[in-house]
Amino acid sequence: FSEETLMFMADVFVNGKKVAHAKNDGRGGCTFYHAYPNQHELVAQAEKFCKSLPKQVVDFGDGRTHEFDQSLESVIDDLVFAKEKEKEQKKIDKLCETHLVFGKPNGMSYRYIGFKSKQKLADIQKTIIGRKSLENLINRVKSELKEGEEIFNKNLEI
Repeated sequence: FSEETLMFMADVFVNGKKVAHAKNDGRGGCTFYHAYPNQHELVAQAEKFCKSLPKQVVDFGDGRTHEFDQSLESVIDDLVFAKEKEKEQKKIDKLCETHLVFGKPNGMSYRYIGFKSKQKLADIQKTIIGRKSLENLINRVKSELKEGEEIFNKNLEI
């Protein structure tokens, strides 16, 4: 249901205690959080702590960077994004077992291609014909990579 940013709802914990509810509707707006009853003081402490963190530097990838002060909102966003990125990396690692997976590192999308047999690439490499087929596929993908893209497979000698 996300349109521009990650849509989520989450509980916020401070020192192991559930203190607030956070959500983002995924339409490019802010992440909102609201303290649970009797938790306003802990949320205020978390806000103060987050503001004391070092500035965050965002690299746009084209030589431009931007620094901004951290806040509880930005820390929540970073934690949720890191969790989603971790889940996505697990999907990519699983795909790499049977496909060549490629795209821009730390990008928002990737592509993949494999064999109709859906065999694991490790098994395909066990035969001379399989190694040659895989080599041809790798060369094809390399020739079609766009600027800044790379093959993500760590299970192959590329």
